[in-house]
Amino acid sequence: MTLINNLRIEWSVNTQYNYGWAVPFLCVYLAWHASRSEASSRLAAFFSSVLFKTSWVVVVTLALLYFPTRLVEEANPEWRLVSWALALIVAGVTLVFVHRVCGSRVLQWIAFPILFFLVAVPWPTVIEGPLIQRLAAFNAAGAAEVLNLIGIPAMRHGNVIEISTGLVGVEDACSGIRSFQACLMISLFLGAYHRLRTSRRLALVAAGFLLAILFNLGRTVLLVAVASQKGIPAIAAWHDPAGVTILVGCFLGVWALSSLFARRMATSSSQLPTSSHEQKRGRAPVALSVGLLLWLAACEAGVESWYARHESRVNPRPTWGVRLPTDVSGFRELPFEARTIQLLRFDEGHNAIWSDVDGTRCQAIFLRWDPGRIAVHLARSHTPEVCLTSSGRKLAGGTEARSVTVNGLLLTFDVYHAESEGLWVYYCLWEDGSSGDSNETANLTYSNRLRPVIEGRRNRGQRSLEIAVWSQADAEEVHARVTRLLQSLVRVNPVP
Repeated sequence: MTLINNLRIEWSVNTQYNYGWAVPFLCVYLAWHASRSEASSRLAAFFSSVLFKTSWVVVVTLALLYFPTRLVEEANPEWRLVSWALALIVAGVTLVFVHRVCGSRVLQWIAFPILFFLVAVPWPTVIEGPLIQRLAAFNAAGAAEVLNLIGIPAMRHGNVIEISTGLVGVEDACSGIRSFQACLMISLFLGAYHRLRTSRRLALVAAGFLLAILFNLGRTVLLVAVASQKGIPAIAAWHDPAGVTILVGCFLGVWALSSLFARRMATSSSQLPTSSHEQKRGRAPVALSVGLLLWLAACEAGVESWYARHESRVNPRPTWGVRLPTDVSGFRELPFEARTIQLLRFDEGHNAIWSDVDGTRCQAIFLRWDPGRIAVHLARSHTPEVCLTSSGRKLAGGTEARSVTVNGLLLTFDVYHAESEGLWVYYCLWEDGSSGDSNETANLTYSNRLRPVIEGRRNRGQRSLEIAVWSQADAEEVHARVTRLLQSLVRVNPVP
C-alpha cells in the first residue's frame, strides 16, 4: 500500500500514466490466470533457483534498504528515482516472501505479475526526457515529409511544423511516448496471458513500439492537414479523438499479433519442470512474516521520529488564503493548462484577472499544496523568474525583496519587473512548517533533494501567491497599489 500511495499522485495528475490505475488489477488477473495453468514458467524457475540459494541475503539487504528509501521518500514523495527504489524493494521482498512461505509452485503463478507491476512506475526523467525529445523530433520530421508528399507544403523548425495557416507544435503528449508506454503494458500483458515464449514476447513489444510510432505519425499528419484546411484552432476539436483512435488502433494491432503468435505455438511444447527447491514449512515462514512486519513498523516509526524531532523545534505559524474580487469589473477566472497541473501538482489553485477601479489590469495566482504531497523544493523550481524568462520577457534590474504586513502577518515578496511591457510581478512562497521563508529559485538537483532529508524537513504544507500588475508607474506607486490589493485579497487563519 505504501508503494501504491506513492504512485497514485502520478497516476492521477499525469495523463501519460493514467493507465497505472489498471495495472494492480491486471497483476491480480495474471496471477489468477497463471494459477489455472499447469505449465511452468521459465521466469519462475529462474527466480526459484536463485532465491533458494540467496533468499535470506536478498530479503535482509532489501529490508535494510527500505529504511533510507522511506526516509528520502518522506521529503521527496514525487521523486521518480525513489519510486523505482521503493518498487524494486517491494517486488524483491514479495518474491522472497512468496518463495519461502508458499514454495516454488505458487511462485510460478505470481513471479511475472509481481514484476509486471513495474510498468506502472513512472520512468526516471533522465530516461523519459531524452526519449520524448527524440520521438518528438522524429515525429515532426516524418510528418513534414509525409505532408509534402501528399501536397501540403510544410516546413519543420525543430519540433514545430510551419504550414500556410501558421505553426503547429509537436508537444510532449504528441511525441508518441504515451502510446508507446501503453503499448508496452498491453504487450507484456498479452504475452503473459498467452504464455508466449520470450522471443515472441520481445517481438510483441517491438511490434507495439513500431505501431505506436506509425499511428502517432498518422495522427500528427491528420492534425496538421486539418490545420492547413480549417486553421490552427480546428486542431482542438480533432486532438483528443485522434489520440483515442491511435491508442485503440495500437491495442488492436498488438492483440491481433499476440493471438497469431498464440495460435502458432506448438500444442505439444514441453513443460518446464517445477523447481525442486521447495522450502521447509514450519517456523521459517512464521519468523519471516513476523520479522518483516516488525521491521516495517520500526522503519515507519524511525522515519516519523526523525522528522517529528526536527519539526518540534519549529513554532507553529498561521496559514492564509485568498478571497478573489469576483465583483469587480472584468473579473474572470482562467483555467490552468494540463502541463502546469502536471508539473506543480497543487491541491488548490486559482488564476484570475480583472481591472482595478482606474482600469489597471491585475492578475492573481494562488496555489496551495497539502502536507506531504510534493517535495519541499518542487514549488521553488517554477518561480516567476523561470516562467517569465522562458516566455521571452527580459527582467529589468533583477529581483527586489519587499515585505507587506496583512492583518499582523508579515509576507515577503520577490518583485520582478519586465520594463518593456510595464509588468510588475510580486511573488511569495510560504511554507507552513518552516520558521522562515525564501522565494529563491531552486533547481531540483540531487543535493537539493537530499538536503531536506538531512535537515529533517518534509513538506508540511505550502502556499504561493503571485500578483501581476500592468502599470507604467514607478516602483513605489506600484508597491502601494499592491499593498492595498493584498489587504483586500489575503485572509489570515488563526494559529492551529
